[in-house]
Amino acid sequence: MRQLKQIAAFLIVVLVAFSSSLRAQPAQEETKVVSTESPRFMMRQFMDVIKRDDLEAAIPFVEFPRRMSLQRQKSMVRQLVEVLNKRGQLDVAQISDDPNGRLTDGLMADAEVIGKITVDGEVLPIELRRSPSGEEDRRVWRFAAEFMEKIPGIAEKLEERAIEQFMPPVLVEYALLGIKVWQWLGMLVGVLVGLLTSGILAFVLIKLITFATRRFTVTLSDEMLKRLVLPLRWIMGILVFQLVSVSLELKINIRQNIQYMESIALACAVSFLLMRMIEAFVEMARVNFEKQGKSSAGGMLQPIQKGGKILVVAIALIWIFRGLGFDVTAILAGLGVGGLAIALAGQKTIENLFGGISVLLDQPVLVGDAGRFGEVIGTVEDIGLRSTKVRTLDRTLVTIPNAEFSLMKIENFERRDKMRWLTVFSLRYETKPVQMRLVLMRLKELLIGHPMVLSEPARVRFIRLGASGLDIEI
Repeated sequence: MRQLKQIAAFLIVVLVAFSSSLRAQPAQEETKVVSTESPRFMMRQFMDVIKRDDLEAAIPFVEFPRRMSLQRQKSMVRQLVEVLNKRGQLDVAQISDDPNGRLTDGLMADAEVIGKITVDGEVLPIELRRSPSGEEDRRVWRFAAEFMEKIPGIAEKLEERAIEQFMPPVLVEYALLGIKVWQWLGMLVGVLVGLLTSGILAFVLIKLITFATRRFTVTLSDEMLKRLVLPLRWIMGILVFQLVSVSLELKINIRQNIQYMESIALACAVSFLLMRMIEAFVEMARVNFEKQGKSSAGGMLQPIQKGGKILVVAIALIWIFRGLGFDVTAILAGLGVGGLAIALAGQKTIENLFGGISVLLDQPVLVGDAGRFGEVIGTVEDIGLRSTKVRTLDRTLVTIPNAEFSLMKIENFERRDKMRWLTVFSLRYETKPVQMRLVLMRLKELLIGHPMVLSEPARVRFIRLGASGLDIEI
């Protein structure tokens, strides 16, 4: 039941993010006026044209040789769309959103590479060029003429080896939501293969992790092992589905939406795996602390676990936003400035936090230990992440911030292996020398013969003539 809830939550996240990605795409325009200020925006509009199957509207997105007939232009655009659908590899969300393109790619200022086409092991870059639009002082991005000259040859190669010619017509002619029947079947096969592969992987991983934990005497419960395997199965299933979906020759706009979903699902799966790993490491650390007699150090593990999970969620959100085409540079800059402001505002709190961690790890004192802490003498009642509480001899409670406590000179009375007992008493002045020697000898014998007194040093001495008698020091 718990796993079903996790899977349901995961699917809800994927659907919500996918719907957001669809809303983030520009709306379709019925007009043929093209606005291609940036490579990414140009490609988004081109994807909308492909979705409408309007070849005439796609002509302004392409550089053609001069004096080419309209019919020939439509034919070349049709070939371009077929090649992109079958072998095009690009991610619109990762294309530059700068009107000038990506200036650090080593290409000319008016050139941009946005993806690639792979045929028979040969890779052809998908090139754009920024050229005049016909309006004054306005330049737009189009598919480069040099790139378009190679499209007819690639289209002929793909036509010769098209897999659809070997399929029954019913699998090719009928489509649902722009996806043909054989492509639906291919995606179903991808899901089944992913499930089968992930199941095999889960079995192998459980065996390997169990062997490793026994070999290296690592304490890890069976429940924790199962929680680690579940996100690993998700990751393997998603990767296998990606490999299968690439060979299905889906339309490029549909493939983009599937890539968005795959990216979001992979980010969620990796995040769940990292959070499960954090839980496993925290559990192992807690067990190790208990074995070492440092059970109080386990108090710092819970905040560390929560902080690690928050960091993983933040990275996953940035990954998802970047995959959907949002500019994460501003987000990262804002997080950096915000983190610096929080660090400056909470400097003392952070100092106390790290001071508490150092006290819990180094353990100069434990709860219940008596000692001298700076000028305070008492018994430790609690060691928290922010402060340490000491019960004094007067029964008052002193709270010491951990930043100060970790820097104090700490004298722990509980850790001493021996206790020095020092006392001075006097004999009357009437005591004779023989009596003095007898007293010193008998006291020495008494100390040496006692089982809880060390024989060395066990000193009994006459030290001085005191104000009221002869002083003997033990």
